[in-house]
Amino acid sequence: MSRVLSTFADVDRSVTGAVLLYSGGLDSLYTAQRLRDMDIAVTALTVNVGQSALPSLEEVKSYGLDLIVVDGRDRLADEFLAAGIRANARYNGNFPLSSSFTRPLMAQEAVRLATERGHTLIVHSATPYQNTAARVNLSIFSLAPRLDLLCPGFGDYISREAKTQYLADRGIAPPRTLHQTYSIDENLWARVIENDSLEDPAIDIPVESVFAWTRMEEKPPIVVTIAFEQGQPVAVDGVPYPLSQLIDHLNQLLGPYGIGRFVGLEDGVFGVKNPELREAPAAHLILESHALLEEQILAREELRIKRTLDDEWTRHVCLGGWFSPLKQSLDLAIQNLNRPITGEVRWSVSHQGAFCLARRAPDSLHAGAIPTFPDEFQPYTLESFYRSLARQYRIGTVGNE
Repeated sequence: MSRVLSTFADVDRSVTGAVLLYSGGLDSLYTAQRLRDMDIAVTALTVNVGQSALPSLEEVKSYGLDLIVVDGRDRLADEFLAAGIRANARYNGNFPLSSSFTRPLMAQEAVRLATERGHTLIVHSATPYQNTAARVNLSIFSLAPRLDLLCPGFGDYISREAKTQYLADRGIAPPRTLHQTYSIDENLWARVIENDSLEDPAIDIPVESVFAWTRMEEKPPIVVTIAFEQGQPVAVDGVPYPLSQLIDHLNQLLGPYGIGRFVGLEDGVFGVKNPELREAPAAHLILESHALLEEQILAREELRIKRTLDDEWTRHVCLGGWFSPLKQSLDLAIQNLNRPITGEVRWSVSHQGAFCLARRAPDSLHAGAIPTFPDEFQPYTLESFYRSLARQYRIGTVGNE
């Protein structure tokens, strides 16, 4: 298994090079400079997962760093978010997952780049207090057990002021993101806001200053229809989209109505809870639509089992097990239960929220969709009993013949 190094002093100077997960912020710039001061060749890697601000190429070039930017938006949607939609993935049943999807993708790209360049070390600047560390580290363990990991935020933690001074002593100006009030983590699916006054849940949230994707504009109510095929959203208002574009379209469409704001607390690895806000307009309506179609299509016993599978899948992914054998097994079961989830959900969207107007599905189990149902019990027979029992397991229905 990989060695996990917690300080710069632990690094063997014979390493052939390092891939650094680079966000463009102070922590990653400081880490890059420390490695360079050790004469280690550094390849900075940024994965575009839909964040609004990518590191400036000019700024990074001025630091003397080799920066590789990988466009991971379609992969994020098709391989990671798609699986989360099938599993109705919400953290503690509250808000949509976010970094649980992006961190394994970033780890996968880091392993690929390290392999291509012959580097033997992967580095990130997450601290042990952040769940990000486990999600990245466990993903790398799964994908490249012979690559070493350096997590200096574990054993060489210093203040942001000290990092800024270290860079200044070398004539390096801090990145432009240094003076942000909040810590922001964005991707296609969600925008996560943390730190500053948000650390105390007893303090009123400054709504106007924290949200960017969601706002309250003067707009009339609209009707939005989301179509699904085998558990995946494929069209909005009759127009087909690839998943990444569908998510972006819904974010733009729903944001002006304030749809998809969440307040929650993320469980940390040491038992304390981290207050945070999330805004995810598309994720909110897609997950709600998917759950409504499952309720309409899946039989009672299937729903009961699937809720358990969804909870276990979500828990396992949040803990960093994206590439584990257990998660792969859960994927297979959840994907199979999504095979009949085809239909559409029609929503009325206004500043009061989103209300489901109608939902249609060819394999619906509602009584009106089964013309023979009223006659099955006239008279009640052994055949009627077993027919109703079979329906509770969706045996012999249209989607399971």
